Amino acid sequence: MIVGYAGMSFASSAYITNQGDNTVSVIDTETNQVISTIKVGLKPVGVAVSAISHRAYISNVDGQSISVIDTLNNKLINTYPIKGSPVGLLVSPDHKTLYVADWTEDRIYMLDALSMKTQAEIKSVKAPAGMAISPNGKKLYIANRDSNDISVIDTANRQISQRIPVGKHPFGLALSKNGAELYVVNVFSNSVSIVNTTNFTTENIRVGEHPYCVTLSKDGLFLYVTNTQDDNVSVIGLAKKQNIATIKVGEVPEGISLDEQSGNIYVANWASNQVSVINGQSQKLITQIKTGDKSRAFGQFILPSNPK
Repeated sequence: MIVGYAGMSFASSAYITNQGDNTVSVIDTETNQVISTIKVGLKPVGVAVSAISHRAYISNVDGQSISVIDTLNNKLINTYPIKGSPVGLLVSPDHKTLYVADWTEDRIYMLDALSMKTQAEIKSVKAPAGMAISPNGKKLYIANRDSNDISVIDTANRQISQRIPVGKHPFGLALSKNGAELYVVNVFSNSVSIVNTTNFTTENIRVGEHPYCVTLSKDGLFLYVTNTQDDNVSVIGLAKKQNIATIKVGEVPEGISLDEQSGNIYVANWASNQVSVINGQSQKLITQIKTGDKSRAFGQFILPSNPK
């Protein structure tokens, strides 16, 4: 357990959306136990977290709303209506802005992360899903599922500065810690595109069947990719840009996130209603944690124990 500011002690927490029962399971990553179950909106999918403002944001795709959870007490603050079908969520590096990908109306909302008031709308391309943002917050990357490319948004003028072709149906995204490489999961191509964010050159690596989401290891040397139709996770070594292992997890793995404290990898399994925990050093399955119905957890769903 780590001692936080104001004398509080806490560990990292994973916020897992359960699309089948409209709840969020909260997992203490120190004990790997569910410590709370929170009712949210209709068909929750996406997750974003902020340790600075003590918030977990949940996109309710059928409810056309965003639920906000106070992470200090794991209580629902409010559920805010939003037009369209919110799926992907992302908190800006300064924790002031919440980006919301509207799946059906091809737009990105910029919301004030505390008041939840709309600051702007940015037009994307076709069916925006996953998002990533540069460490300085100046470039927003959006996976456009139905146009098979990535939009690069200049967050200052809120315009598309670049479109990068990738594979078929890009969905989950991750960015290297220095922002130099973007990792794009292509669902229908069974691949991951590695994009150089300076010159936009792209390399493609084959993974498993119907991949969905991606996260980096703590040391930044490996990618972990969920393969929904193979019930496993591909491990890609970035030094040689090749597959080095597959790890069996639960059924239909979707969301995946790194716990920065332990270095372990957490995987939400949609069909087996559980979260798999992978040891980040040995790359072996540690345990399975029972959650709610149809766990998805699309986005960065682990709230770090050390606010930055």
